[in-house]
Amino acid sequence: MKLMRRWLVGIGIVAGMQLSACAQVSTAIEKVPPVYLEPIEGTELLRVVLTEKAAERLDIQTALVREEQVVRKWMVGGVIVARAESDAADTTRVWVRVLLDQGELDKLDRRDPARILFLDEDEEEEDDEDEDLFAEADEGPGDDAEETHGGLYYLIRDAEAGLTPGQSVLVELSQSGSGAARKIIPFAAVIYEPNGTTWVYTNPETLIFIRQPIVIDYIEGGLAVLSEGPEVGIAVVTVGAAELFGAETGVSK
Repeated sequence: MKLMRRWLVGIGIVAGMQLSACAQVSTAIEKVPPVYLEPIEGTELLRVVLTEKAAERLDIQTALVREEQVVRKWMVGGVIVARAESDAADTTRVWVRVLLDQGELDKLDRRDPARILFLDEDEEEEDDEDEDLFAEADEGPGDDAEETHGGLYYLIRDAEAGLTPGQSVLVELSQSGSGAARKIIPFAAVIYEPNGTTWVYTNPETLIFIRQPIVIDYIEGGLAVLSEGPEVGIAVVTVGAAELFGAETGVSK
């Protein structure tokens, strides 16, 4: 009988040890950090390494840095001006006068034709590119045109009937330097620090994320056009970047 009791006690001790070991293993598994930070040699930045579960929980999403030819436009008001007497019989040539300050003149690409829009156009109608009215930068209609400072003239060739002096129009102009290939990323990828510094998180390898500084030229239509940034084809984080920044720096964005 005593032998039986000793045997049962022994089994209980072994079982208790096994349960304790399992609990320790379970605790060890639970303590695996979802984020691991590695110093990047020569910088103050840290490489952020996620576990698969952490990446799924954050719903990390990325987009590739792409390069496109970007033409930047802006809209100004213009007015149809009177023709010179020598051109009065030619109803197919009219001029549009726009007033620009020096800053606007400096950024204007005069080589690019201006698009002319009428104020009474139905905004719900989509413009047909074949019907767009374009004008070229010109010296003006002649001596009868009123003298202006900061004014610029655009000549409309083959003008539509009904354009009359004094009629107001909208003029879409191009900025100088536009049309060149530029790096573009979704604006959602951009992280702002309080001091104005801008960053993105690149994703060079699976589950690895590295913060990289960028310089934004301008933002338009949900896209950031960069002056400086990651190489074309690199993936940048568009969802979860703020959480990565918090994990790396300890600062919640």
